[in-house]
Amino acid sequence: ERLLLACGVNGIPTPHITWVFNNSILPVHYDHANGHSQLVIERVTKEDSGTYTCVAENRVGTIKSLGFVSILEPPIIDGDLRSNRIEPLGGNAVLNCEVRGDPPPTIRWSKNGIHITIGDRIRQLNNGSLAIYGTVSEDAGSYTCVATNDAGAVERSVTLTLQRAPTITEEPVGTVVDAGSTVVLNCQAEGEPTPTIEWSQQGRPLLGNDRFSSLSNGSLRISSVQKEDTARYECVARNLVGSVLARVPLTVRVHGGFSEWAEWGLCTVSCGTGAQKRLRRCNNPLPANGGRRCVGPDTETRGCQGKPCPVDGNWSEWSAWEECSRTCGQGNRTRVRTCTDPPARHGGRLCEGKPVEVILCSVRPCPVAGNWGPWLPWSPCSETCGKGMQTRIRLCNDPPPAFDGPHCDGSDAQTQVCKESFCPVDGKWSSWVSWGACAVSCGGGTRQRTRLCASPAPQHGGRQCEGNDVHIDFCNSDPCPISGNWGPWSNWGSCSKTCNGGQMRRYRTCDNPTPANGGKACAGGDTQTQRCSTATCPVDGSWGSWQLWGECSASCGGGQRSRLRLCNSPSPSHSGRPCPGDSSQLSRCSTQPCPGGPQKARGNIIGSINDIDFGIAILNATMTTSQTGSRVIKATISNIPRTLGPAMRKLVSILNPIYWTTAQEVGEAANGYTLTQGIFRRETQVEFATGEILRMTHIARGLDSDGGLLLDIVVNGHVLQLPSHAGIVIKDYTEDYIQTGPGQLYALSTRMFSVDRESVPYSWNHTITYDSSKGKMPYLVEMLRATAIRADYHPLEEMLEYSIQASILKGDRSNQCPHGFSLAPAGPYCADENECEVGNPCSHACHNAVGTYHCSCPRGLTISADGRTCQDIDECSLEGHVCHNGQDCENTIGSYRCVMRCGRGFRRTADGLSCTDINECQESHPCHQHCLNTVGSYRCACEPGFYLRNRRCIDINECRQRVCRLDQQCRNTRGGYSCIDLCPSGLTKAANATCVDIDECRDGTHQCRYNQVCENTRGSYHCTCPRGYRSQGVGRPCVDINECEAKDVCQHECVNTPGSHRCLCPAGYRLMANGKTCQDIDECLEEKIQCGANQMCFNMRGSYQCTETPCPPNYQRDPTTGFCLKNCPPNDLECALSPYAVEYKLLALPFGIAANQDLIRLVAYTQDGVMHPRTTFLGVDEDATLPFALRDENMKGVLFTTQALREPRTYRMKVRALSYSPDGGIEYQTTFIVYIAVSIYPY
Repeated sequence: ERLLLACGVNGIPTPHITWVFNNSILPVHYDHANGHSQLVIERVTKEDSGTYTCVAENRVGTIKSLGFVSILEPPIIDGDLRSNRIEPLGGNAVLNCEVRGDPPPTIRWSKNGIHITIGDRIRQLNNGSLAIYGTVSEDAGSYTCVATNDAGAVERSVTLTLQRAPTITEEPVGTVVDAGSTVVLNCQAEGEPTPTIEWSQQGRPLLGNDRFSSLSNGSLRISSVQKEDTARYECVARNLVGSVLARVPLTVRVHGGFSEWAEWGLCTVSCGTGAQKRLRRCNNPLPANGGRRCVGPDTETRGCQGKPCPVDGNWSEWSAWEECSRTCGQGNRTRVRTCTDPPARHGGRLCEGKPVEVILCSVRPCPVAGNWGPWLPWSPCSETCGKGMQTRIRLCNDPPPAFDGPHCDGSDAQTQVCKESFCPVDGKWSSWVSWGACAVSCGGGTRQRTRLCASPAPQHGGRQCEGNDVHIDFCNSDPCPISGNWGPWSNWGSCSKTCNGGQMRRYRTCDNPTPANGGKACAGGDTQTQRCSTATCPVDGSWGSWQLWGECSASCGGGQRSRLRLCNSPSPSHSGRPCPGDSSQLSRCSTQPCPGGPQKARGNIIGSINDIDFGIAILNATMTTSQTGSRVIKATISNIPRTLGPAMRKLVSILNPIYWTTAQEVGEAANGYTLTQGIFRRETQVEFATGEILRMTHIARGLDSDGGLLLDIVVNGHVLQLPSHAGIVIKDYTEDYIQTGPGQLYALSTRMFSVDRESVPYSWNHTITYDSSKGKMPYLVEMLRATAIRADYHPLEEMLEYSIQASILKGDRSNQCPHGFSLAPAGPYCADENECEVGNPCSHACHNAVGTYHCSCPRGLTISADGRTCQDIDECSLEGHVCHNGQDCENTIGSYRCVMRCGRGFRRTADGLSCTDINECQESHPCHQHCLNTVGSYRCACEPGFYLRNRRCIDINECRQRVCRLDQQCRNTRGGYSCIDLCPSGLTKAANATCVDIDECRDGTHQCRYNQVCENTRGSYHCTCPRGYRSQGVGRPCVDINECEAKDVCQHECVNTPGSHRCLCPAGYRLMANGKTCQDIDECLEEKIQCGANQMCFNMRGSYQCTETPCPPNYQRDPTTGFCLKNCPPNDLECALSPYAVEYKLLALPFGIAANQDLIRLVAYTQDGVMHPRTTFLGVDEDATLPFALRDENMKGVLFTTQALREPRTYRMKVRALSYSPDGGIEYQTTFIVYIAVSIYPY
């Protein structure tokens, strides 16, 4: 602020004023006139606080006035001024509010506008900051620090954000979807900061696939899912604090689809009717993951027709003998058979033998009645023309009467009139003309020849020639030659070589078609060859010779040496296989034992087993070599309590490490003593299948002065408790020792022991550390083999006695790391893989262990058989519940609950505490018609007309009880019946008992032909024929109507066709759209006829012609109008007097135009193209027979007919037009030459 101090002094003379601040003079303005002075300080600071003195003096004296100034400092916040503070959830958070001010400010904290109560967890520090211990989620928010004093106030806000690791709020659910659909795998998580969600597929990130997309809420959407998308998907939520993973299986169900139909197979027969099949497979796609099989047949069959099979003819049975042909005289009896059982067809053989058999019968003579013979020819006519007479006679000699037969009846002569008119002339045929050419040159054709009935032609009623005028014969019946054609090439055959170049061939046959009847064979070869497998053959690698052995790694106690060989004899090339086997060999060397190897061991065992502390047990062991070369360890452990002795029998092999330390070394393998010189530490954990765990620590301290191995063993945990009398047999086993690092080994094994012949599995692992300067095992993996294991407990001495044989050799895969380890090239060593970090194989909790891992489950769940996923423990089925009588145990995920037990027909309520009746009628609809619910059950009922049987209502057939009259028909209905009066033919009873028509057309009982339409009528029907046919009645075929018999069907010519007719037009005409009338074709326009010079194309009815239209001398043709216009030379008087223009007019008319019919109007024009107003027209033709005349009408010349045009011809007529000037003089002359063509047809 601004400080102003005023000092006023009175004195004579006027005093001089001086300002002093903390004993220092301040240069300020003073006023000597009135003795007043002001001290002004702008924007004071804390340093301006102090004592101010106003000193006034004159010659008379001095006076002082003191003033004290105190500067108040408003609160100021120092330190961290960040507005956001991020802390981990559950930790401690300090929100800074370091404030200075004068006087010291008072500090108050609030959160989200609410005052904070200070307590044990939330404290305010001396400097004003707020400390929050053990933060919880509710502590996050906006905090405000307000500092106040007398000088003012200040506040600061800070937002506290508590970070917490992600948690999944909505886990993805295993999903089964159909291929091609879209699926969304939900996965939502919360945390602070907001976690990011990433998806992977079985540990592989989802990259570069447009079908996979992440939604805004973190869910994964997969479009058009495919079978290959079936996998386990991982949803990982991450933030700065941590991550969380959830897995979900997705199964893409693929429904089967058929492939395309294969080609049709061969016909089952070579002749006649057979069948052929084709197939399709359910592999497009194959059904997968529970998808449906293909729907529909996979085989299709159709008929196939080969050439007709030949059928040999066979005789039918003989017919019965006929009666004798005569009752007297000689007659015949016949019987017949036909070649119809079956008849010969398709080239089959005809029946052999005769179809008729004849025998004689009745041979006595018969009376013969006389019979007239034929009339003899007429006698010549008495006249050659006109009326005449002629006679003829006959004789009774055909046969003559015999054996008392009667004579011929009637007259033996006839007379008739002849030549009443012109003598008739019968027609006779002329000779046949020569045969015409055959229609085809091969394969069977026809030829014909003709003759005329003109030699002579029939006259005066003479008879027409008998027979045909056309003779048709078959010709050139030999089959036509068929030239061969190649069929398709076959597929290429296999290559003759697999590399370095070979050949393959393909073939074709001349059968498409095969040459026949002298046709040409196929041109070209039937075989093609091409090169194949041109790639160079692969060369497999082969080993070179072994190099010399290297130096031995030790001088005694067993060392090793190595040698190498190279894969260069030859080296593999062109994708050839590498050399098989190892490129190096190891060999034991300096195998003589080093002095001081352990032959015995002693040690102390302390700890507790099954919560029993057994003090200090003493171990003594001796090591010898058996005849088979293995190391035999015999040991005793004393001071073992009787309560533990029987159970410890199964531990003897792992209770101490002597068997590994002194095992017989096979090959180049090293035992524990060779590797560590007897100084090491071994941690062991034993796990039994029943859940007990025992941990042991072994400390080997080297050899004592007697060469014995010194051991200290600490034991703690539990083992499977066994009765003292139980018989135990320990099986042989192996252990794998793995070099995991410098001076580090890991061993593991799973073994069995039997208790009273019942096998019990258990497993253990060792972790061994030793001085890394001792080196490492010769192999990455060595295997220890333990056999002949025996253990006995002596309860009186409290001593455990055992023996074991041990040997060590290189592992089965001594140069590879086992599963659960990865090769570290630095050693090389086998480093442990953390399976829990790589893929997280467990469904819930994963615990990494050396070389392996194990999964665990929350309470109420147990590990499943796969050892990875957790499954619910069904406490109800395992009887691990405490439900009372009258209650049922209901399993839940991770637990169970006891609910009320309900009887049949009752349902438990949602809370499980009571039972309620089940209304079966509403829920399951168990009855056929009516359901009546009862307490705890139900019953079924039926409607009238039905009876109940097995919960189904069966209709009662009342018609069996004769409920209708005799003149009625009983019809049963569901739940009742009806009596129907019988109806006449063609009618039937309807549901309402009335007679209704039977629609024979609809129910298919009609007899209409395939091309007829059935039209129903009441009580009957009739068959309607198609257009162009007429009906002959029901069941009879339609008859074609000859439309051409009607009049005016066609304008020119009508041709009848089955069911219709066709109109024809003469040449030069076309049939119009109505199908009846003919229209002239304008050839000049449509065919663009180009006539010669001085010609015009004249279209006439049915034809055209180029008509001469020359321009006279001194005339020129106008290119626009086609008129001939006068163009006179100078001074040519004759030309000047000639007509102005010559015009040609062409007119085509039909036959039969009536008289007095106007045909054309002629107009004369001026030079300006305007119709002349004063023109007369006159004909200049001298032919008076022309049927045309001319008249003037409205200054136009009208040409009209004077008689009907009944002669087809072309007329030429010349007309002259005289145009007059107003004074009466001839102004223009125009000559019209008119061509009029009359057609032969009246259209």
